[in-house]
Amino acid sequence: MTAGQTEMDSSGRGTGGLRSRSFLALLVTQGFGSLNDNVFRWFCVLQGMKVEELKTSTISLGLICFTTPYLLLASHSAYVSDRFSKRKTIVACKFAEIVIMAIAVGAMALGGVDEMLGICLVFVAVFLMGAQSAMFGPAKFGAIPEIVRSEKISEANGMMQMVTTAASALGMFAGFVVSDMADLSPDAPTLAGLLWPAGVLISIAVLGAVASMAIEPLTPADPARQPPNPFKETVSNLALLYQGRPLFRAALGEAFFWFLASLATSAITLMGEQVLGLGQTATGMLAIALVVGVGTGSVLAGMMSGGKVELGLVPLGGSVIVLGSLGLYWVTGDVDPTNSATQVAAVWPAATCLIVLGLGAGFFIVPLVAFLQDRSERKTRGRILAAANFISFSMMIVSAIVFYVVTEGGLGWEAPTIFLAAGLGTIPILVYVLWLLPQASVRMFIWILSRLIYKVKVFGRENIPAQGGALIVANHVSYMDGFLLLTSSSRPIRFVAHADRVNRFGIARLTRLMGVIPIRSTDGPKAIVASLREARAAVENGELVCIFPEGQLTHSGHVEQFHRGMMKIVDGINAPIVPIYLDELWGSIFSHQGGRIIWKMPRRWPYPVTIHVGKPRPCPDTVDEVREAVLELGGQSPETSTNDAEIVDTQEEPHDNTQAESPTATDHADGETGPGNAEEQT
Repeated sequence: MTAGQTEMDSSGRGTGGLRSRSFLALLVTQGFGSLNDNVFRWFCVLQGMKVEELKTSTISLGLICFTTPYLLLASHSAYVSDRFSKRKTIVACKFAEIVIMAIAVGAMALGGVDEMLGICLVFVAVFLMGAQSAMFGPAKFGAIPEIVRSEKISEANGMMQMVTTAASALGMFAGFVVSDMADLSPDAPTLAGLLWPAGVLISIAVLGAVASMAIEPLTPADPARQPPNPFKETVSNLALLYQGRPLFRAALGEAFFWFLASLATSAITLMGEQVLGLGQTATGMLAIALVVGVGTGSVLAGMMSGGKVELGLVPLGGSVIVLGSLGLYWVTGDVDPTNSATQVAAVWPAATCLIVLGLGAGFFIVPLVAFLQDRSERKTRGRILAAANFISFSMMIVSAIVFYVVTEGGLGWEAPTIFLAAGLGTIPILVYVLWLLPQASVRMFIWILSRLIYKVKVFGRENIPAQGGALIVANHVSYMDGFLLLTSSSRPIRFVAHADRVNRFGIARLTRLMGVIPIRSTDGPKAIVASLREARAAVENGELVCIFPEGQLTHSGHVEQFHRGMMKIVDGINAPIVPIYLDELWGSIFSHQGGRIIWKMPRRWPYPVTIHVGKPRPCPDTVDEVREAVLELGGQSPETSTNDAEIVDTQEEPHDNTQAESPTATDHADGETGPGNAEEQT
């Protein structure tokens, strides 16, 4: 690695945090870029609406001009992002933005001579701005995993989405203001009419270019890559994305988000003017309500992800989108445009529903973008993101066409009907996501419930393999152990569990959905071997499997002896064992402490829990080595781990003393004794 380059590990992943100079500079660069995009876009749309010949089609025209370059330059943006340093690509794009804004100002000047010609040339500048954004996108998103650590990617994307939406809201409002202050008609003095738009647009572009230069150098991902044939490269990128089915599905989800976002933004313009009787500025405030919701949802999604990519947020976001869309139809569908009282009464409920809609959209999009970044290989990340962008912006163009058809093409839909169709259209998408991600959906539901009871700290989360099969081995303290482990991993986990418990009426279908592997000692050796073979096959298939080798909950608070059967799962296959120690759960209401389960008062609310994840280890020779690895995470020695078990069971319950609550625990309140970094989930 040359001097001055950002530190990355051997796989090209970033090692910085959310406060690193490069990431903060990237945030500021994106903020100014999004700000300028929206100021320029809405300024052009509003100026176009002043021209009678363009009034009915200016919204769709502006969207098509801006998004078409994403399709035309999809292959080249991927090539540039992978072939050159992403930092150099970002800086070049920001300086190109200055030139494009200067061209736009020149087009506006022509409007002082010929208004129609000037507006048309401005839309050409919109096309060029779209081209700049198309080249900027893969480099921007691809730089995030090269700057920040893997466990911070979701939070980084949440912050990026928050900055983008905040800048979009401010840019939208500024676009209305600048449009009101600019007068580009032939009767107005050209220089005076250009003063505000020229000063604002060029100044923002310059500030963005300056901010981009603060990003530290990044190494090219694939410096040997050759220039592409646009058509073949686009097809090749789409084929590469399709080969990774999970990535392809995430790209489709992202495309649906942008389709819905474009349709909603266009429909808001109609709703404000035709349904609620609002002026342009007030209508812009409604759009800001949507943007604020997206920003809030994005930040919350990053926080709720808890240092991992949490796909369980996607169905949650879809549900909230349906709620917000149908709510908009409910509060605006009966508004009488001739009755100002009904219009005024519907404004605040409509704004509230737009915030809810945006909140769901934020939950929906953040994990999908983070998944695309985290699970794509660094060498092909630019191609993957470019292909995803191609699909997304194709759907944005489809959105513009659909909007024109349903409003001007004979259907005559009003804004409430568009939101109704959007809500109903989201329902099958939601059902598909629930079918596709059953474990992630259940995991998110469990996460919400568990965080009402527990306050969880996870040390060494990065030790859980991001790809490939592994056997997770953990001590067994309470009935909540499996749920806590499930919510602490971004990957699905299949548990080996006692058949009598998982096949009970009411939860049997759920456990099958979660891929639980039932096992029961009374079924005989053949049944036990069959269960262990199923677990082994799952590991060989690249899945994570978890087993509690003690075979039962501890009745003493100590780690009991491990059963040898677990060795049959990984013996002879190239899959690691990941030891995990569950700490501080002894004494919770779901443990056997005091001889009672559930029927005792919790000592704290929420109850503190610490999970230590050890580094993956090759298959050991004996089960005792695995037990020792688990005990080491808890700070115990194998010789003393089972001493005084009966004494512990009969001791009086101490007060506010973690050491006394669990004689096997070590006090990690300061977070210094556990391996790795602590991620506190609240």
